[in-house]
Amino acid sequence: MSLLHRAGVRTVAVADVYGRDPAGGSASALARGLGWLVSGGAKVVSMSIVGPDNPLLARAIASARSKGVVIVAAVGNDGPAAPPAFPASYPGVIAVTGVDGRNRALIEAGRALKLDYAAPGADIVGSDAKGRIVKLRGTSFAAPLAAARIAAVIEGDWRAKADAEAVDLGRKGPDPVYGRGLLCGNCR
Repeated sequence: MSLLHRAGVRTVAVADVYGRDPAGGSASALARGLGWLVSGGAKVVSMSIVGPDNPLLARAIASARSKGVVIVAAVGNDGPAAPPAFPASYPGVIAVTGVDGRNRALIEAGRALKLDYAAPGADIVGSDAKGRIVKLRGTSFAAPLAAARIAAVIEGDWRAKADAEAVDLGRKGPDPVYGRGLLCGNCR
């Protein structure tokens, strides 16, 4: 059973923003991919990509959010001294960091203007393109696990449901290292 299936996800759509396009990963590619996902009925979108603030991407995310789509984004792996990462730092985006198998924050985890949740980002495995089992590490792997848990409780007040599931780590209550707590801790 896959990590996302264990996290509560039954259907996954993927927007390839790199592909064969020489400008792959550009803000326009991200905006097109996000638009495609939203037009296809996505309720939760996970973004494991980071970069500087970009007006086009900011507008695309604001548009998706105005349609009720929850955007979940990784904080990146440039370390805590790096500038805040986007899209995780856009208003209303759920920013996710990663923890290891002992629930310690990843030393390479970046930051956002505000942090919402942590999820497993190390001491986990997945399959590569050839079906081989490989070790995974980074906030890019934590974000889809948090997104999966949010998607599993999306009906009604998903925030209250996610907060009730989140395991408080670090200082009591929300903090800048673990956010509101660990989601999907049993997804390893």
